[in-house]
Amino acid sequence: MGFFDRFKSKPAATTVGSADSVARIMVVLECDGDQVLFILLADDGTINRMGTGKEDNEEQDLYIGVSDADAFQAVRSVCGPVIDDWIGGFGDPNAEGKRCKLLVGFQTSAGEELLSQWEYGTESKGPPSEVITVVKQAVQATADWYEEQKALSAND
Repeated sequence: MGFFDRFKSKPAATTVGSADSVARIMVVLECDGDQVLFILLADDGTINRMGTGKEDNEEQDLYIGVSDADAFQAVRSVCGPVIDDWIGGFGDPNAEGKRCKLLVGFQTSAGEELLSQWEYGTESKGPPSEVITVVKQAVQATADWYEEQKALSAND
């Protein structure tokens, strides 16, 4: 049994059997009460992003735009294990360090919403690798677009 298995809440009944029906993906990370990352991706290529996800993030500008759907597809391709095994609320009752809250959310094309929520500490074991993979993929898939938006904004 994994560390977080003992804190795993029972997920609500869901009709989603795979990530194929996911139309929107959201990642929100807070550290010590400050939002350090927000990413929203939609299957039409819409991207919203703020922050780096690093504990010391100082980037608070939100960039919203449309790109091709490649970023969305890249993230959706790694969502299946989270949808299958990690929907619900999870927490580390012995969290050490700064308090972190992570939300990985999915919305299907039918409007069904699925959430994987985590509370842990910066000095504690965090979410399982399947959840971290979605977060890292979202950051990587939007990195070039995000840097481009920051550069365009700096030139205004």
